[in-house]
Parts: sequence; C-alpha cells; structure tokens
Amino acid sequence: MQFKEIYEIVKQKFTEKDISMIDSDFSAIVHITGEDEGYIYASYIGGNKVIEPVKHNSANILVALSDETFEKLYNKELDPFKAFTTGKIKAKGNVFLAMSLFKKYKNGQK
Repeated sequence: MQFKEIYEIVKQKFTEKDISMIDSDFSAIVHITGEDEGYIYASYIGGNKVIEPVKHNSANILVALSDETFEKLYNKELDPFKAFTTGKIKAKGNVFLAMSLFKKYKNGQK
C-alpha cells in the first residue's frame, strides 16, 4: 500500500470519527515504514482536529509501523494489540495515553 493511500485512509477516518469522548488533548506522529515511507501528524487539542502528512518536531505519542502492517490492520487480518505486543507496531512517548485513546476511539466510550 502506498503512503498517499494510507494517509488518505487515516485522514478520512480521523476527520469523520467523533472523538469528543476523548478527554485528553494529544498529538501523535505516525511513521509509516516500507518502500513508500512517510509521516502523519495528527492532533486533537482544545476540541480541534488537525491531520497533515508531515513530521512535526514534537508530539506526545510516536508510533511506527510498516505499510504491510497497516494494510493487515486495515483489512482486519491483524489485531492491533497483537501487533503491538509482537513488535509490529512500536510506540514511544505516552504509551499509556495512546492505549487509552485507542480503546476509547475504538469503543466510542466516554
């Protein structure tokens, strides 16, 4: 999967999804590795969402995964928690916040 396609998928999901249940501001950098490498910056600060295909210098969550892993996650061929525990997804920074955000985002919980 090409980076541009991955970015468009992430942008659409992030833009459309109601994340008002997330009560913590955050900024994240997602590093997609592979043949067509790239970075996605996403933030939710003060109720405002921002998503850009750039690498920012600061974020409280840093995530890295391959384009192949992204495609398997997207096609529901791989469980995100299994991918994390087996090292297919690497995270730095506030990993606890990242896991909490993922659970709330996935389940739509407040």
